[in-house]
Amino acid sequence: MALKVRVMASQERVRAGVMPGLLYRAEAYEEADRFRERKWECSHNHRSVEDAFNCGVTWLNEQSDGPVEESA
Repeated sequence: MALKVRVMASQERVRAGVMPGLLYRAEAYEEADRFRERKWECSHNHRSVEDAFNCGVTWLNEQSDGPVEESA
């Protein structure tokens, strides 16, 4: 089962007078799944796409025997 990582963005909660920012979360899905159903999601938010992606790659590396090839 080959897994891939994606990064999903959502808006922060709106605070009075402050423009909401974006929060990012890493998710993993099976590469062969044409619907790309989420198999894993990190339990915390990230402030950048890169941090979220690195979190997902770290999780994938923990699930496999060797390092995972990174691709965006």
